[in-house]
Amino acid sequence: MEYPFVSVVVGIRNEERFIEECIESLLKLDYPQNYYEILIVDGMSTDKTQDLVQKYPVRLLLNERKNVAAARNLGVENSRGDLVAFTDGDCKVDPQWLKILVREMQSAPEDVVCVGGPNLIFDTDPVFGRVVGYSQETFLGSGGSAQSKNSSKKHYVNSLPNCNAMYKKSAIKEVRGFDEMFLVGQDGDLNYRIGKKGHKFLYIPEAQVLHHRRGTLKSFSVRMFKYGMWMAELFKKHGEFVRWYAFLPSVAIIFAVSLLIASIIYFTPILFLLALSAIYFALILVTSIQVTYKMRSRYGLFALFIIPVQHITYGMGFLYSFANSLFLSKTKSSPDI
Repeated sequence: MEYPFVSVVVGIRNEERFIEECIESLLKLDYPQNYYEILIVDGMSTDKTQDLVQKYPVRLLLNERKNVAAARNLGVENSRGDLVAFTDGDCKVDPQWLKILVREMQSAPEDVVCVGGPNLIFDTDPVFGRVVGYSQETFLGSGGSAQSKNSSKKHYVNSLPNCNAMYKKSAIKEVRGFDEMFLVGQDGDLNYRIGKKGHKFLYIPEAQVLHHRRGTLKSFSVRMFKYGMWMAELFKKHGEFVRWYAFLPSVAIIFAVSLLIASIIYFTPILFLLALSAIYFALILVTSIQVTYKMRSRYGLFALFIIPVQHITYGMGFLYSFANSLFLSKTKSSPDI
């Protein structure tokens, strides 16, 4: 195969725990060393991240805006390759990762501008993180998106997560890069705009990246709330849902609250709510059994609790974004007193 020059961009901030593992995996890629570069874009870390990065033969760029979208834009602007690959500082890439992405890009139709692979789970991560990771591989956890589903078949998708993706740089430039307004979901926004240009995304199961799952119940809840907020921002920006399932948790919350209020006067709504709750619990139970099977551990049953927390916090974040926009619009339209 031919070996085009590739720029690998890693946007990070306060990643001292995992950044060495990430860089070392990139340095061990089965790809000619003179044909790829590694750009580490640091968001002004306050820990030892920069000191650790400087130990390795990589390019360190400083991102004063700190957010991931700005880091990726800075990496693209300073990249030398016509192909730009992305991963995250808490990821470990497979030695064949870059070679597989390049080979698939070379053999794909011209309208394919991005290829990427699965976002796999470290078996050594804490139990909570692994349950979250395996839960999000299920339909209830991710709606079947390439972000988390980790299919074993090559196929076209609507979007690819930027912890494991390689683009033709021209496609990123064509849509003027990442929107730095988005603190979360910036890759979804970029991919949506690229897709609107008629370009395609190809999922490659062999191009594997391991991704550490961290956090506690509190940090997980906050992350899901923020994710819901920014999915709402994507909808407001584009005028249509980037992902079909994005609105379901918030609609379910509104519907459940409406039934509870109606049950104060009528008896039928509470029966309807109980019936829907039973169906939802049955679906979560089946999903929890799937997670338990994948983990080969009874701890997979924690998904019975984790999935509802994900749905509720995500839905609340989605609703909060719209409520906040409504409040701001009313404030602006109110006459000064």
